[in-house]
Amino acid sequence: MRILHINLERGWRGGERQTLYLMKGLRDIGYENHLLARKNDLFVQRALKCGFSVKSINKPFLLHGPFLRHFDIIQLHEVRGLQLAAFWKFFHGRPLVLTRRVDNMPSHHAFTRFIYKQADRLIAISRKIRSVMVDWGFDPALITVIHSAISLENKAEPAKVQELKKRFSGRKVVGCIASLEGRKDHTTLLDAAALVNKQRNDVVFVLIGDGVLRVKLEAQAKELGLDNVVFEGYQDDPYSYYPIFGVFLMTSKAEGLGSAILDAFFYRVPVVATAAGGIPELVVNEQTGLLAPVKNPQKVAQDLLRMLDNPDLRRRCTTQAYSLVERDFNVPLMAKAYDHVYRKLTRPYQ
Repeated sequence: MRILHINLERGWRGGERQTLYLMKGLRDIGYENHLLARKNDLFVQRALKCGFSVKSINKPFLLHGPFLRHFDIIQLHEVRGLQLAAFWKFFHGRPLVLTRRVDNMPSHHAFTRFIYKQADRLIAISRKIRSVMVDWGFDPALITVIHSAISLENKAEPAKVQELKKRFSGRKVVGCIASLEGRKDHTTLLDAAALVNKQRNDVVFVLIGDGVLRVKLEAQAKELGLDNVVFEGYQDDPYSYYPIFGVFLMTSKAEGLGSAILDAFFYRVPVVATAAGGIPELVVNEQTGLLAPVKNPQKVAQDLLRMLDNPDLRRRCTTQAYSLVERDFNVPLMAKAYDHVYRKLTRPYQ
């Protein structure tokens, strides 16, 4: 079966990583995968390096609609691709599968409703997203929850790990890997860091990622007098940071699922997170991590200190979290779930 994956996002983030994970998983079970993407060096080069056929396009994207008729399934990974595929569906007639990765509700505009109506199936990466889309009005019978996954083959680079350990020697590292944008709510993270800083001076917060809010967040850190916060920027190899983290922290106020948490689980890093979006489907309080209310820096700081200072809690949470991610959030399992959706959709064509 020939699958066309459409992802027209800029840059390289979690959604693009999940797109490649799915393509690899489907290839392993016999699918022929092709990618339609905007001219985007990071994403396109990674896909080409993995051996996939890639068609790079620029705006206006709608001009490339005729290309879609060559495939059995059109797998959409974001809304721009849905707009393209929905507009041309009358001509190509292929089933559209949309993966929804964010937990905000779409617009109720007539055009938005039209394009979503063209999707034959919607994949929600969390139960929270499914609930949001049902409330919006999408047919619940056409929604399948398939969680994101991580590759168990991702490895930290030993030399890089040793370099980082030497750099942060003598301090407990709290790490966060997330783009610097509003929904990730680094403001709460910095406020929590200030509270931690008042109680101990051996904790450093290492923030990996870049984004439109970097200058504003750096100014906030300076205003709070935080010399225990390091803005590392975008890192092509984030995996080498996990082994140095004493705690992984995510303070999002909106989150589809939180795949960086899955990486922390895999590397056996204790997790403290906020109860945003789909995060509680991963972080079960006192079992796979500690869960604080959204926008509550006092509780975040309290949970951080508790996790740093309680070896039994750390051991219990990391053991259960690793078992969870190994069993339920691997790429082969995700690919099989998509395979089941595709086969049900294409039976009329076989």
